[in-house]
Amino acid sequence: MTASTISGKCLCGQISVSVPQAAFHKTENIGLCYCKNCRQSGGCLASYNLHLAERDVKVQGQPKIYHDNNTDSGTTLERAFCNDCGSPIYHINPKFIGLIAVKLGIFDQLPKPGMALYCKDRPHWNKAIDGVEEHEDMPKLTEHFKMWLQKLYDGSI
Repeated sequence: MTASTISGKCLCGQISVSVPQAAFHKTENIGLCYCKNCRQSGGCLASYNLHLAERDVKVQGQPKIYHDNNTDSGTTLERAFCNDCGSPIYHINPKFIGLIAVKLGIFDQLPKPGMALYCKDRPHWNKAIDGVEEHEDMPKLTEHFKMWLQKLYDGSI
C-alpha cells in the first residue's frame, strides 16, 4: 500500500496487513473485547481490534480460517490466524457486511481504544481505561450503533 498506510505482521512474518493511517489513529475505530471467545482465540486478556471497511484492508499471505460458532450471540465469526505462528490476524462478523476487525497486536504502534465490549467478563483487577466507552456485553443494534457501523463502512470515521 502507500505512504498513507501502516502495516503490521504476524510473529513469523508470513502474513502482513496494511490499513489506512487515518483509520488506525481514530480512537472511535478501535475496541477491546473481553468476551470468552476473544480471550481464548488470542490467548490473552482481551481482543484488541481496529474496525474498518474490508475494502480498506490489504492482507498479504494466506491466513487459516476458523469458524467460531460458539459465540454469545450465536453468530458464527470468521477468525483468521497465521497457520505457522498462530498470531490472530482479523475476524469478520457476517452481521456487519463489509466490515472487518483487524487485530492490533500485529502492529508496532498501539493506539488507544475508544470502546470496550463485554466488560462484565473483564477481570476485577483490570481497571477501566479513562475515556473509553464501556459496554457490559455487545451493544444492542440501536440507531446510534447502526449509524456508527455505517460510518465505518463509508470510511467517514
